[in-house]
Amino acid sequence: MICSIGDKDDLEWIFRYGLNIEKGIDEYGQMTEAAGKYAGMKIKEAKEAIINDMKEQGLLIKQEELDQSVGSCWRCKTPIEFLQVPQWFLKLLDFKKDVLRISDEIHWFPDFMKIRLEDWVNSLTWDWVISRQRYFATPIPLWECVKCDGVVVAKEEQCYVDPTVEPPPIDKCLKCGGELKGCEDVFDTWMDSSISPLFNTFWKRDENMFNKLYPMSLRPQAQDIIRTWAFYTIIREHLLVNQKPWDDIMIGAYILAEDGTPMHASKGNAIDPIEILEEYGSDAMRYYAATCALGMDNPFRMRDIKRGVRLCTKLWNVETFISKALEDKKEFDKSKISTIDKWILSKYSKILEEITECMDDYQFDKAMKGIENFLWHEFADHYIEMVKHRVYEEKDEGALYTLYTIGIGLVKVLATFLPHITEEIYQAYFKDIDRQKSLHLSEWPEKVLYEGSSIEKGESAKDIVAAVRNWKSENGIPLNSDISIVEIVAGDRKDIFTDIQDDMAKTIRAKELHIVEQVDLEEVPVAIKPIYSKLGPEFKEKTGEIIEKLKGANALEVSKQLESEGYEITLKSGEKILILRNFVEIEKAFSAHGRKMETLGVNGIMILIGK
Repeated sequence: MICSIGDKDDLEWIFRYGLNIEKGIDEYGQMTEAAGKYAGMKIKEAKEAIINDMKEQGLLIKQEELDQSVGSCWRCKTPIEFLQVPQWFLKLLDFKKDVLRISDEIHWFPDFMKIRLEDWVNSLTWDWVISRQRYFATPIPLWECVKCDGVVVAKEEQCYVDPTVEPPPIDKCLKCGGELKGCEDVFDTWMDSSISPLFNTFWKRDENMFNKLYPMSLRPQAQDIIRTWAFYTIIREHLLVNQKPWDDIMIGAYILAEDGTPMHASKGNAIDPIEILEEYGSDAMRYYAATCALGMDNPFRMRDIKRGVRLCTKLWNVETFISKALEDKKEFDKSKISTIDKWILSKYSKILEEITECMDDYQFDKAMKGIENFLWHEFADHYIEMVKHRVYEEKDEGALYTLYTIGIGLVKVLATFLPHITEEIYQAYFKDIDRQKSLHLSEWPEKVLYEGSSIEKGESAKDIVAAVRNWKSENGIPLNSDISIVEIVAGDRKDIFTDIQDDMAKTIRAKELHIVEQVDLEEVPVAIKPIYSKLGPEFKEKTGEIIEKLKGANALEVSKQLESEGYEITLKSGEKILILRNFVEIEKAFSAHGRKMETLGVNGIMILIGK
């Protein structure tokens, strides 16, 4: 059975077999005369009336709920019905191969989004319906004959004429002489949107500008309008100028609710960006957006917004430190840089190269991750800590040059993501040196140097300094407290520490720091710990006095005796007690040069610390 326009399949069969279409529903959602006694009823009313009539006539045998996919309005949820209404079409089926060819000429980011356009093009069976029966849109500039199918199209200079208001360019229909009436239909909105590249490049208005700007470099858009905006733009530009509209197309994805479901105002899970902007600022919101990978749906999480705030705060604090270090200095001597400076400048140059490549490929999430990690960890946590003594005590030229170079480089790179805080920093700290009106008018930073040997040395220094500082924290020792002596047992890698020894010593606040190839370590007893669970049952009321004696004894002497016959204790009563090895634990520590040393291991290198 075929229903007149019941669904898309019905339509295809009707056209395939040349069947007549019975128009049962009009444009107002009411039944037509073809519905007989139900004419004039709304669709829902007619359905109820038909069922009641069937019941009364005994024609209804069975009635049950049915699961059926019915198209509906996404706003009001009203079911959608197909109507037989004359429409205007733009021919496109003949150009499907051209669209696919042009798509191949465009760089897709991410590239897997290209398949969505290809699938859409290959699935098309109808031309583009460009007319709409709506109130607000661009009028279709033509007049239709009221007697025949004659049409008069507006002249080119009348491009945006409203035919329902303006008279036609001729008085009568050229085919039959009938009266001409302005078309009341309007264009599909994509007819306007699809020429945006032509409009933006001054097509038909400034030939020189058009030749300079077209095709455009980039189209950024969402994934859900690939089949509309992207597709229609490609077809329109092909038909009008026979060129691709842009070199690149960048496809974004959806921002989801925190639980990973789509946001909908009706579900109450949509966010109000204004509230977030007012509380956290636009840079924090932009930070979150930059961490979203192209083409990948991302749940919105407040913790990511707050992380953006912390990043802005960290950047401000770092740049404030640099500004205070520079004071009013405006010229820097690059020749005075040290190995540690070369290390961080090499790391900076490397990450800058990687970030630039990511930005060129629109991989903003990778670029953001790279620069954030460098700023927070490599630069702030390690380099700045290792050069503070050079800045505070010596006003070292190499350190100041390095701080300035990376400081201004960071705000320039981050300006793309955090435009407001970076501009504020630039105006406050760097404008007088860089001499640009705005950070956003300045040049993208360039690589400084890349020296592999300095990277190896710097990484070794960084790891050792971090290990010692962590050891201090774990043992409740303030980071600014002095350490008596530190020895780095480097083996055949001793030479790499020669020119970074002083930086390490002053950063970890070691009074003495020695680099040695090897060291003679001796493991010696440092304390005797009683095992209460064994002493108590054996010696009962004498246990307390025995424990006091053990605590005050020489650990080395006790250990020696325990290894032979046992350690003898004389109680106050004169009684002698023999303590055997199973009654105590012997705590041992490494000793070098006759003193107790803590040991740490870092990448195959031993660190000895003497408090």
